[in-house]
Amino acid sequence: MRRAAYWLFPIIAIFVAVFIVIFMIQINPTPTAIAEESNPHEKVSSNESNESSSSWMNGLHLTKEKEYSYPINEVVIEMDTQSSVPKSHKYHLAVLLKDSYEFFCLKQEIKNTNLSYLLNQEGSAMSVDIDSDDYNALANLLLKLKTYQISATLSSFKED
Repeated sequence: MRRAAYWLFPIIAIFVAVFIVIFMIQINPTPTAIAEESNPHEKVSSNESNESSSSWMNGLHLTKEKEYSYPINEVVIEMDTQSSVPKSHKYHLAVLLKDSYEFFCLKQEIKNTNLSYLLNQEGSAMSVDIDSDDYNALANLLLKLKTYQISATLSSFKED
């Protein structure tokens, strides 16, 4: 019994190895038609090699495969730099908040005007910055914030 157990492990290992080799051969078949190798001493003329490579490249557009696109090595983007972009005036509204209730009121008013904002919080101090091209929307927001007794400053935005 002990001798059978001694040889059981190597026999199982050999069967597993044979199984893996057979499985690998089945999933990776060798090509059936082997291309004839040209004589290494013969030189191929440059015209023949250029024709074969150009015909290969010209044949790329004839592929029938779908859902496949060839990879791109280079992308060229052209921008029209001749047209002038009209400069718009930007405005900045800065709001210093004392507590979370003021922030809640501000968020509700901002939601009604569809303006984007940036919340800055350092420790317990909170401030909100709102940049927009529409002066009237910021001025109306400033008036609505005064009804909540929230102080804010509206200024012209200057780029650095």
